[in-house]
This record gives sequence, structure tokens and C-alpha cells, in this order.
Amino acid sequence: MAPIVTLKQRIGYAAAASLTIIALLALAACSPAPSGLSQLHDYQQRVANTLSREAISYQSQAPQQIPPVRELRLSVPQLQISLLDSMRLDACRAGSLIAERNSSLGRLSSGVMRYYHDRQLLDALYDCAEQLKTSEPELAQRVFEQAHAKQTIMPLLRMQAIVSDDSLRNALSTADRALPEAEGAKLAPVLQALNVVLQVLNSETELPAENQLEQALEALDKSPYLGQLWRALFDNQQYLQQLSPLVVNISAEAGCLSQGVPERARILRQVFIARFSGPVQQHISAMVRQAQQLDVYFEALYASSELLQTQPALVTWNNYLRHIAALDAQLVAETRNHVKYWQQLFTDCEFTPGA
Repeated sequence: MAPIVTLKQRIGYAAAASLTIIALLALAACSPAPSGLSQLHDYQQRVANTLSREAISYQSQAPQQIPPVRELRLSVPQLQISLLDSMRLDACRAGSLIAERNSSLGRLSSGVMRYYHDRQLLDALYDCAEQLKTSEPELAQRVFEQAHAKQTIMPLLRMQAIVSDDSLRNALSTADRALPEAEGAKLAPVLQALNVVLQVLNSETELPAENQLEQALEALDKSPYLGQLWRALFDNQQYLQQLSPLVVNISAEAGCLSQGVPERARILRQVFIARFSGPVQQHISAMVRQAQQLDVYFEALYASSELLQTQPALVTWNNYLRHIAALDAQLVAETRNHVKYWQQLFTDCEFTPGA
């Protein structure tokens, strides 16, 4: 992806930096950086030092939280096959699946794993109806009717699985701390796990092996990576927003609105190039690229417009997903807004490449 922010002109380093600039750029941060915000923290302290102003103390904001399961309860019709009919299905695969579902362990199944079993049972019911069509046509018809009824509510069962699955909810929840840095090696297994889950949720694709799904759900449940990524996108956007008072009048404070170019303005230029155009922008760009890779997964998790008409609780779910999915764009927008002040300084100070 192209850099998020570029100046109207590419600014080159001066051929010889003054000892004052070198000393400033070598300054260590004066106070600990908030979790996941070290690049922005270091940058803003250097700007504040140059302007002889007190560094801004970041005020952590509470991000939006995933809706609790109790607020997302769906009205799903209960389908039951008679005990007598279920006993007569022993010759079919559906019979053993129904027995497993009615077992104590089967009743504990929930989320995406339960939907996995729903898909298995649906296919088995259709197969059983076909198998019994000649030998027991009346039973075959009842089984077919059960299969058709189940087919009708599968979208509801799918959505119920999504909003209630603990592993998915962990992946979609904002963590209590921000990601220190974007690491592709840590994101890759999370994406692999999500691919398996989407394979189950997509009725057009073949089901994976059950143990493969178990491993995928376990990986999502144990990984804090996505939650910390959401928090990092949110916190960096909030930090940049809180830095606006520091740079809103930077041209005037640098002295560029009067004749000549003060040393302070030259130092600020170097701070921007060395700290913002470098570590800050690289950090933000890496996180945004990773967030953009997840767009396709969000699309698969929204409730359809048809379901929203009958299940109003899902409006809250869709709104939350949109909030998470928009975090990267909000960070990009805030970054561009921040850089506009610097673009004005470069214009007012008439900095040119190599100057």
C-alpha cells in the first residue's frame, strides 16, 4: 500500500545538520510511552521540546465494546423429530447425528461448532429421505419435511452461531491494551483460523474436518492479536486527535510567518522527517495494511437485511462490526488531518528539497 501521508514535496535532509538538531534528535523520551504508542509518544515529545512546551499527556479513551450475548438473543423456531421416527433412522447417518445432538455432550455444543453439526445433520436428513424413499415412503416424506424446515432456519442458526461463538467474539473484541507493533508472523495463523471458520459459515463450501475446526476455534480463542490490533488503531487515532493543539499553530510558533527561517523551524522539519515520516508512519501503515486484510472476513459476519427485519437485536451487532471495520479508515483520516498542519509549515517556511 502506498504511504498514508506524503508531503506535497519530498523533503531531503540538509547536507549538514547543525549540532543543535543532532542533539535534539538524540533526546530520549522524558516519560514512559503508553502501551502501543511509543512512536507517536516519542515524536510528540520532540516537537514539544522544540517548541519549549509541555508534552501532552495522553488521556486514554474507552473504546466501544462488543454487544453482550444476552442482547443478541435470536428467536429461532425449535424443530423436533418424533422419538419413534428418530429410532427408525438408525440405518441412516442422520440417526447417529440426532443421537449425538441429544446426548449430554451434544447439548453443550454451541457457536460455530454447533452450526457445523447443523450443516452435517441437514445433509444427512436429505440423504436419509432419499435412502428411505422406496422402502418407507411415508417416513421418507416426514424426514424430507424436517430437512426442508431446517433448511429454512439455517440462516438464523448461522447468525446465532456467529454472535454467540466465544472464539469469534474474542477475535472481534477490543483488547485492554494496544498492539506494540504489527507482526505478519502472528497475524498469519489467525487468518488461517478465520478461513476455516468462514468455510463452515459458507453453505456453498465443503465442510472441513471437525478437528480442523476445533483447532481453528482454539487458535482464535487464545490469540490476543486481533483485539490488540483494534485497540492500537483506536488508540493511535485518539492520540493524534489529542495532539492537534500542539501543531495547530505550528507555523506561527516556528517563526515562519515572519521574515527569514528561524533555527527552530529547521529543527522542526528534521523532527517531522526523522520521527513522523519514519517510525510513526511506518507503524500506522503496517497496522492499516493488516486491518485491510480483514475486510473480507467482516463481510461474511454481518446480518443480512432479511434477518434484520425479523431480528432487530442484530442491528446492534452490525453497528459494532461497522465500528471495528472503520477503525483503519478513521486512523488514516486523522493522520492526514495532522499532516495538514505540517504541510502548512513547509509552505510558510518555503522549505525545498535539499534545503
